[in-house]
Amino acid sequence: MKHVLEYCGTLFHLVGILLLVGGHIWFGFLTAMTERYNDREGARFLARYLPLMANMFGMGVLLLFGSGVLRLLVWGEPGLIFLPDPYGWLLLSKLLLYMLIVINGALIERRYLPYVLQERPDTTGSGTALHLTAAWSQVKVRARLNLLLVLIVVALGEALRYSRL
Repeated sequence: MKHVLEYCGTLFHLVGILLLVGGHIWFGFLTAMTERYNDREGARFLARYLPLMANMFGMGVLLLFGSGVLRLLVWGEPGLIFLPDPYGWLLLSKLLLYMLIVINGALIERRYLPYVLQERPDTTGSGTALHLTAAWSQVKVRARLNLLLVLIVVALGEALRYSRL
């Protein structure tokens, strides 16, 4: 049974990494393309799918956190208090960084996402067009911060792997 739980934990961890890190990479690519070409269709695409992307990032964080807790419970040989070991300090720092990622993601989703796009009259005067607002720059900055925090968590995960040797 321990091997099945270990396999499922690793699988959930990989899926979480794909959703979170891969999603941030695709998000960066799509935003760069939208800004470079000043594309209205790209802006509409982002307006439609930004909330979905935010939910996928949240699912990735939950999968990573859940698989880490599962791994902790499966491998919890010395008990749940690890702080005297370097392993415990690395684990605690990973958990704190996950909390910062979630807080920053909630801030992006609640404060900035509703105000990213705004309809303005078209230059021809025949209709309206979507334009990116000043909140867009805050979304980009905070998304880059989240990506940096995720990469630090991944590096700490590798350090955790070798702290038990």
